[in-house]
Amino acid sequence: MRVVQSLAKRHSYVFAIACVAVATAVFFPGREHFAKGQWSLLYLLVVGLVAGLSGFRPALLAAVLAFLCWNFFFLPPYDTLVVRDPKDWLSLFVFLAVAIAMGLQTGRMREREAEALTRNREMAMLNQFSARLVSDASISDVAELLMNEVTQVTGARCAALFLVDNENKLYEFAFVAEGDCRLDPFVAKTAEWAYAQSKAVGLPLIEKRSDPAAAGWPISVDHMQAGSETTRHDLFIPLQTAERQEGILYVGPRGDSQPYSTSDARPLIAAANQAAAFLERKRLQSAAVQADALREADRLKSTLMSSVSHELKTPIASITATVSNLAAEDVEWNSEKVRPELASLQEDADRLTASINALLDLSRLESAAWEPKKEWFELGDVLWSATSKVPQKQRARIEVSLPDSLPMVCVDIAQMARAIENLLANALAYSPQESPVRIGASVDESLLRIWVEDHGPGVKPEEREKIFEKFYRGESSSQVASGTGLGLAVAREIVRFHGGRIWVEDVIPHGARFVISLPPEEVSEPR
Repeated sequence: MRVVQSLAKRHSYVFAIACVAVATAVFFPGREHFAKGQWSLLYLLVVGLVAGLSGFRPALLAAVLAFLCWNFFFLPPYDTLVVRDPKDWLSLFVFLAVAIAMGLQTGRMREREAEALTRNREMAMLNQFSARLVSDASISDVAELLMNEVTQVTGARCAALFLVDNENKLYEFAFVAEGDCRLDPFVAKTAEWAYAQSKAVGLPLIEKRSDPAAAGWPISVDHMQAGSETTRHDLFIPLQTAERQEGILYVGPRGDSQPYSTSDARPLIAAANQAAAFLERKRLQSAAVQADALREADRLKSTLMSSVSHELKTPIASITATVSNLAAEDVEWNSEKVRPELASLQEDADRLTASINALLDLSRLESAAWEPKKEWFELGDVLWSATSKVPQKQRARIEVSLPDSLPMVCVDIAQMARAIENLLANALAYSPQESPVRIGASVDESLLRIWVEDHGPGVKPEEREKIFEKFYRGESSSQVASGTGLGLAVAREIVRFHGGRIWVEDVIPHGARFVISLPPEEVSEPR
C-alpha cells in the first residue's frame, strides 16, 4: 500500500492514467453482461481513488479519461466516440460533472487531511523543540534535536547547523544525514553567502508580503542568485535575531526530490527563529558569566592585594624595626637582651612564611599543580604531624582525644597535615588564650571523622559556607590581629582532593567544631 501511495504522490498524472487504463482493461470483458449505465458507477470509484491518493488535478484528468473510455468502449456503437442514443449524451455529461465534483471534494478532503497531519507534525516538532529550548539544555543537545526533527518532519535527506565563532566566521557545528547524503562544496559556500547577505536561499517566494502567512518570512533568493549553476531543492535559513545573525540552518533536499512548499517551509522558519533566540540567550548568558568572572577576579585581586599587603607588610615592618634596633650603634646588647629580639624576629619570619605558604598552597591546589600522593598512614601519625607544626607556646593548649583503636588512612600526609594544622591555627586564634582546643577522631559506619573543637564565639549559620571562601573573614575576625582568610579555603581544597567533606558545627554552650570526613575507600578497618 505504501508503494502505491508513494507512486500516486510522486507521479500523480501517470497514476491517474494507469488507474483508468487498468480499470478499463478489467471492465472490458464484462461489457456484454452489464448494462451500459453501470460502468459509470465503477468509473466514479476510480476517480474517487485517484482523488484520494493524488489530489484534485489528477482526479480531473481521470474523470475526462473515464468519460472518453466509457463512451468509446461501453456505449454503442462500440470502439467509436459516436453516440447513437441522445440520452447517452446526458448520461455522459452528468457523469463528467459528477466525477469532477466528486474528485474536487475528495481532493480537497485529501488536501485538508494532509494539511492537518502536517500541522500536527509541525506542532509536535515545535512543542518538543520549545520544551528543550526553555530547559537548561546544551547547544549540542538542541542542535541534535533540531536536526533530527527537521529531517523527520520534512523528509529531508540531511540537515546541518552552521554557527558563528568568536571571529565572526561561519563553521559547521552539527550535521545529520540519512543514507549517502553529503555536504557538497556549494553548501558551505552558499551558507557563507546567506550569512554575509542576511538572506535565505531556496525558500518558496511569497508574492504578497502583506499576507499574514508572510509574517516573519525572511527575504529569500533562488540558488542561481546565490551562485549555483544548477537547479537545487535545498534550503538555507538565517538564524536571525534583533541584534545579529547566530548562524544558518541548512535543510537538504527531500527524499522524494520534490521542492519544498510554503507549508513545508513555515515550520522550518519557526524552528530557525526559536533556535536563534536560544543561541542568543546562551551567548548572552556566556557573556554575563564572563563579566561576572571578570568582576569576581577584580574583587579577588583587590582583596588579595589588601590582605597580602597587610599580612606581608606587618611582619616585614616588625622585622625591619627589630633589625634596625639591633643594628643601632648607641645601644649595647648582651645575650640576655638579644635573645627576646631574636625570638621576635623568628616569630615575625614564621608569620611571613605562613602567609606566603598559604598563598602558594591555594594557588597550587586550584591549578591542580599539587596533586595528592596518597599512601597508607596511621591516623595518629597524621595528627602528630599536624600538631607538631603548631608554635611551641600554643601547643600546650591542644588536647587530643582519640579512640583506643585507630584506622589506617590513605592520604597525602603533607596535605592532610596542612589542612588539620590550618584548623588548629584557626581554633587557637579565635578562642580565648586560656581555653583548650581539642582535636579528635571517630569512625562511624566506615566514615572517618576528624574534628577540631574550640570554645570561641562560634560561627553564625549564615557564615558557615562563606568562611571556606578565599579571603573571607567573619564578623569575629575583629578580635584576631592577623590572618589572610586563606587557611580554611586551603583546608577545604585539600579535603576535596581527597574525596571528603569539611563543615562546621556548633558547640554547646559556645564554640565551633570543624569536622573533616573521609570516604570509606580511604579508611581501613580499626585495629
